Amino acid sequence: MKVLVDTYNALHTTGILPPELAGMDAPTLVETLTRGRWARNQVLLICDGTAPSGQRATHAGGIRTIYAGPGCEADDLIEQLIERSDAPTRLLVVSSDRRIIKAARRRRCHSMSSAAFLRTITHDHERSSARKQGRADTKRSPDHLSAKAAKTWRNTFGIDEADIAEFTELARNPPPPPPPAPKPASPPKSPAPRPRNPAAGELPEDVIAEAMRMLEEEDPG
Repeated sequence: MKVLVDTYNALHTTGILPPELAGMDAPTLVETLTRGRWARNQVLLICDGTAPSGQRATHAGGIRTIYAGPGCEADDLIEQLIERSDAPTRLLVVSSDRRIIKAARRRRCHSMSSAAFLRTITHDHERSSARKQGRADTKRSPDHLSAKAAKTWRNTFGIDEADIAEFTELARNPPPPPPPAPKPASPPKSPAPRPRNPAAGELPEDVIAEAMRMLEEEDPG
């Protein structure tokens, strides 16, 4: 499966990740995704602007990061990738941004909200922790999925019936958020949206080309 993630839209979604995973940056998200179900897919984490000073775009296996460029937003690049895709129905777009969801639906891409995406990460983390601690598997029995539908999803995306049932259950009955941490005297403010830089002009064509190449590149490992 080819997955496009609106990275900062996901990372700025609060109240879902457990305390030990909260506050991730893009490189930490790459590392976290390699330990769960998303490691089986080609995942492109698309970020606004340029990488913070001293931080380089990172990748591990089929999970990669790319920055849209000075003055450009991840939304711009995601829309271009959706529009230029030769197989949009094989794309899964992760975002809660209405503009992105509308673009995905227009080309019949699959979509997942940032909250649902973070729930899968939380669930994978909890399941991994349970295995490490030797606890019994408490996974719910998957909902029924028709054989035809299961085969389609398995062949198209490499996702099996249990995964689809899990996505459905997580979206329908999200787990309660972790208890809020005590508020500091001066709570940190969420980063303000990056202002568009008029001098930067249009989204650089070389950035679009690089993103398309990265999305199609097979896992070297």
